[in-house]
Amino acid sequence: MRKWMIPLLALLLPLTAAAQIDMQQVTEIASHLGDSRISLHYDCTFTQDAPLKLSGTLLVQGECYSARGNGMEIYCDGTTRWTVDPASKEVYVETSGGLEELLYYRDSLTELKLSELKYLPLSGDLSAFSFDTSALDSSWVVTDLR
Repeated sequence: MRKWMIPLLALLLPLTAAAQIDMQQVTEIASHLGDSRISLHYDCTFTQDAPLKLSGTLLVQGECYSARGNGMEIYCDGTTRWTVDPASKEVYVETSGGLEELLYYRDSLTELKLSELKYLPLSGDLSAFSFDTSALDSSWVVTDLR
């Protein structure tokens, strides 16, 4: 996994950084994980190596998630994760452990702020959580690590 992927993966479940945000907010968000599609904006610092400021948007429904921020996009349908770097025209396709795999990075987040929190109805349309590599032209590099 490339070094730039790790900080963005850390953002996909900011709920786990409970020490960084209001516990009431964490409890509220967690209570809706199974019955809502949750949309939010995040700002934080990732501190695993050198501090890195990150911000973007996150959409979660069940084990599915998508995140956009710092020029990167990540899509996960619960079993497969696509990490997309549009500027470099690269896509990494990997097997995903769902939301649980993101817990590994929770201790590397500081100054976490969540805003624009919305609880939306569950949707049967999960297209927001997958990425179609067949639609890419030959200038893209797709690395399938599954």
